[in-house]
Order: sequence, then C-alpha cells, then structure tokens
Amino acid sequence: MDRRNFLKTSLYSIGGVAAATAGSAVVTPLVCRETMCFDPNTSFWALAHSMETPSLSENIRVDMAIIGGGLTGLFAAYHFAGLFPQMKIILLEARQVGHGASGTNGGMILPQTPNESFEISDDENTHKYVYEITAQAIKELQALVMAEGNGCDLILDGFLHTVRKEEEIDYYEEYVEKANRLGLPLEFLTNKETADEIGTSVYYGSVYDPNGGQVHPMKLIHLMKKAVLKKGVTIFENSPVFSIEEGKTVHLTVCEQQYQVRAGNIILATDAYTSKLSYFKNGIIPIHTQCAITKPISQKKLSQTGWKSRLPYFDSQNELFHLILTPDNRICIGGGNAEYFFNNGNHYQGDLNHVASLLGTELARIYPVFSDIGFESVWNGILGMTLDGEPTVGVTSRHQNIYYALAYNGQGIAMTYLFGKIMADIFKGKKSTWENSPFYCHPIPFLPPEPLRWIGTKLALSYYRYIDQKKDYHR
Repeated sequence: MDRRNFLKTSLYSIGGVAAATAGSAVVTPLVCRETMCFDPNTSFWALAHSMETPSLSENIRVDMAIIGGGLTGLFAAYHFAGLFPQMKIILLEARQVGHGASGTNGGMILPQTPNESFEISDDENTHKYVYEITAQAIKELQALVMAEGNGCDLILDGFLHTVRKEEEIDYYEEYVEKANRLGLPLEFLTNKETADEIGTSVYYGSVYDPNGGQVHPMKLIHLMKKAVLKKGVTIFENSPVFSIEEGKTVHLTVCEQQYQVRAGNIILATDAYTSKLSYFKNGIIPIHTQCAITKPISQKKLSQTGWKSRLPYFDSQNELFHLILTPDNRICIGGGNAEYFFNNGNHYQGDLNHVASLLGTELARIYPVFSDIGFESVWNGILGMTLDGEPTVGVTSRHQNIYYALAYNGQGIAMTYLFGKIMADIFKGKKSTWENSPFYCHPIPFLPPEPLRWIGTKLALSYYRYIDQKKDYHR
C-alpha cells in the first residue's frame, strides 16, 4: 500500500544526508526564515461565512488563549468552557474562523487516523482501539450538532473507500476479514455492488464503512462558533499571533499593533501554520491540496449517474480523489494533486486552471455524463502532514502549559473533536485516560532542513504521481 508510506522513502533517505551535514539544520533557519502568510479562503464553503467578530484591540490577561479558529480551536474551546465555566477563555484567529483546512476541505468525515486507515499499521489492539475511539467521537459530534440545531448538512450514513487497482482487491478483502474478526463493521463490496451504490463501474470494488459521512465544513464551523460564544468564550478574528514567549505565564504578541496577551495556558490549534510560531517546524509538512464543486445538478441528470446511495467516497490512489454529493445536488471533488512549496510555504503558487482540468477529467472518467459540466468554484487548501501519518495531541513546555493538537494528515474532522476533548481532560488531571493512546504526545518524526526537505518532498510526490499514472484502471 504505497500511500501508507507517503513521503517516507525520499525524506528518510535525504534525512541521512542531512545528518551527514548537520550544520544545515543550524544554518537553514537563519538563512531561510519562514514567512507568515494567510492566503484568502476562496472555497465555495466560504460563501457561508457569518458576520465576523471584532479583532483584539487591547492588552489582556486570560486563563486560556487558543491560537487558531479552525475546528481544533473551536472544539477545544467548547470542551474547556463546558468543563471549566469559570475560566476566562479567548480564541485568536489570524483571519476568519474556518480560514484554514477546516474551511477548505472536501467535507468528508472519517474514522481512524490516517496511518491506521484501512491498514493495521502497528498491532490489532491499537487498530481496534483507534477505530472505536474515533467512531465514538463521530457519534458524540453528531449529538453536539443536533443539540445545537444542526443546520450544517451533517449526514452520517457511512462512506466507501473505492479500489482503483485490480491487484489491490486481495489486500482489501483480507483487510476486511481481519477487521471483522476485530469487531469492526466493515463490508467489502464487489465491482457490481459498488456500481449499484455510486453509479459507476470504474472501480474494482470498495470497502463500506457505516461510521462516517459528510458535512458542509463552513456551516459546521459557524455552528461551533455560535456554540462557544454561548458558553462565554470570546473570539477575536483578524488577530494573528506573531510571537510566543514561554513562562509560567505565556506572553503572546498579537496583531500589527503588538497587543500583549498574558495567558496562564495556551493551545496551539494551528496545524499546517504551526511552524510559523516556531513550533514543530522540523516535523510538519504543509501540503497544498485542491477541491472543486459543480453548480446544482438537476435531478434528471443526476439520476443518469445511478449514484443512488449518495454515499461519499475516496479512492486508493497515492494522490487520492474524493467525492461528495451535497444535499442541493452539487458534486464536490478534490485531491489528485498534492503540492509542497519551499521553506514550509503557506502561499499557494500552483495553477488552479490546471487543477480544474485535472479534476474535470477525473469526474468525467467516473461519470461520463458530466464530461462538459464545468465547475462553479475551484480552490486550494493547506493541511499538515507528517512522515508517519500519526496525529499528535498533548502538552509541552517547562511549565506544562502549552497544549497542542495537530498533524491530522488530511483526516481531521473527527480527530479535532476528539483532541479538543483530550486536551480538556489532560487539563482536568485525567491524563491517565489517554497517555497509553498512540497519539498522546506522539513524537513527530524529524524532517531534514531545507533545501533537502523540498528536494525529498518533490521527489516523493513525483514518484507517487508516476505510480498513479501507471495504474491499469478498470472501466
């Protein structure tokens, strides 16, 4: 399963070169300083933005400062405010809530961590534990959403992982057998059964998982924004954090005006942007991926596809494609093109016209009836990836007052809810509940410095793109 080894081969081998030239690890950060950049959120989902909250306009002292207004930050705020209503909690977002991956993703909700997704990467007990704990997180997320009035197009009827290569069939059949023995409710579907569900015969089969589904990302963001505001959390949008000074009280410099925030504790909820604050800069790779969405499709034309189940799905490529069908009959398709820019670059330098052509070609391959449909919107998003695909959550610093949850590797909605809960539990003194989990304070594998990181990442992406293009697709 090549995708499970994403980036490892090139970066580990080049890491050996970095070790031989250890001086570059010291020199590179001095010569190539990372720049803070926040591209506009141009996603279709961003059209659902609500009114912004004011930016920070004064020096302030708080109990907890959460940096980052995506789902990690919002779920953390929700859990902390619920457990500690007496705390003064603020959330600082550099632009608008949902500006990053939380508001630019493809809308799929999945159980498992990426390194355990359809693979037993370590041992069976860990695999079962991670599946069950993330499936439970999805159920709790659903209960939260329903309690807050829904309104975010949350649909949890399951999803499909489609098999794109004939020689992968045996692997997935064997995996489902192992998963069933562990009590996981997965089902392998044949080519015909898959076609009956999603109306295309281009796949050799699929795995159905009943625990998962889809959501409108920005509507979920704003549902959570309202929920945390009701709990007394103060949200400051357009309030970037420029520096963090550790200590018993953490000092933050915020906004161009350099307002000072003094916090007893902080949470790093910044994922792909974390290195800009000088944390995890040798561990997290900011990877750019893109999505596109059609205009609403008539029921008559949609019925020609046979996508009767409306189940979302993603395929088994290295640079995988993923699709959802929204309640208003739009098809959102994403993936197929991952990009890395020098020095952990957050600014997108790619070509969205090329991306539109790539995604349009793939959509037409799956559903020929849409060969000329075009897209209403095409956009880029950025996510944090690591060499081992394992997210991490925990607490750091000498005073144990800097919490973090990040490195979702493109599979974050369920994990953000879970990690917000874990951080609140740790703060409450229930660390023992989580310290034996694979993601608690999980050490992120070291990345070589630039320019070796750029070379290794580009080599890995090029290699896996070549492998994908060599596949013999079923039609």
